[in-house]
Amino acid sequence: MTIECPRGDNSNLCIWKKRVGQIRDAKGIGVKECADCQLVVHNENLDHLVNYSDGSMHDWTSGYGENFIGSSTDSIRRLEALKKLAIEYQIKTILDFGCGLGDMVSVFNASFDTCGLEPELAARKSGISSGLAIYESLDEISNLELKFDAITMFHVMEHIYEPNKLLDLLGKFLNPDGLLIIETPNSMDALLTFYKNHDFQNFTYWSHHPMLYSHKSLELAVVRAGFEVLENEGVQRYKFANHLYWLSNGKPGGHEVWKGEFQSELDELYASNLVKKKINDTLWLVAQKTDFNKV
Repeated sequence: MTIECPRGDNSNLCIWKKRVGQIRDAKGIGVKECADCQLVVHNENLDHLVNYSDGSMHDWTSGYGENFIGSSTDSIRRLEALKKLAIEYQIKTILDFGCGLGDMVSVFNASFDTCGLEPELAARKSGISSGLAIYESLDEISNLELKFDAITMFHVMEHIYEPNKLLDLLGKFLNPDGLLIIETPNSMDALLTFYKNHDFQNFTYWSHHPMLYSHKSLELAVVRAGFEVLENEGVQRYKFANHLYWLSNGKPGGHEVWKGEFQSELDELYASNLVKKKINDTLWLVAQKTDFNKV
């Protein structure tokens, strides 16, 4: 795999250094980090382990228990964020790129004209059977001559082996002044960089996540593709119980196992502190396409 530097400038390529941890489904293969932009990538190309059409990505919890129950909190947060953006940027149509079963397509449909794109056959069929408009590829959307006021990518960027190429392409499906909204894991997550939790360092890296971004590397990538960054913020999705469980038990799922054990005020203060230090678990970036002539 050729790593695409987010800078897009051969005179300022990433300077790699070793990062502690290994790929959980490719034992012995480690990761490296750019000393400047904190982009984290695999030491070897693992794309032979990845096939999004067959649903293998949903095996990511294998061997780590069953405490991975989803939450409506993310859906509510994302919808409220889109509603606020819609007021200023006149958002009416949305493409949720990498929509999975179509959960966010369904949520957004209450306020927007929304469709999804999902390469995995079973997930796509499930969404379509629920009455959602979900397409297989950008080629299919192009043939229909569809364009959008916003394209959302919720936990998709980390799956992309050629992000610069994809970002360039997505810009062509946006209406003038359209927005790109990205939510993706933070390579500077506190469990990796502050607590240096060994178990988490050997869990979070995965063949299906060839790149993890920091605030800086994600912004560099979208700017390179001709976008202007409007928001580059942090979100802490997992609660204090999740981190404490990792530190004490070396396993995920603490937010479910110890649900309700800690006061919500503690979660809010803890999350706020992580976001302030930029070691929260998730990045939230909103960008506007400015260079529509970019090839």
